[in-house]
Amino acid sequence: MGGFIVVIVLAFLVIIIVAKTAVVVPQQSAFVVERLGKYSGTLGAGFHILVPFLDVIRYKHSLKERGDRYPAASLHHAR
Repeated sequence: MGGFIVVIVLAFLVIIIVAKTAVVVPQQSAFVVERLGKYSGTLGAGFHILVPFLDVIRYKHSLKERGDRYPAASLHHAR
């Protein structure tokens, strides 16, 4: 029974490590990566492998274009 618990705990740790290692960046997105608290690089769209427990995704930036957020300017001129 004790060996079974050890196997379950090890399997759980392996799942956590794999989940922290593999990263999929969606299209029109960029992820900022830090290694040990210092900027390491920016990940573009696609599948990436990170170093577990050293690399951390600090910011997820959307590259999507946004529509006009400001009202249209008035084109009336005084004559």
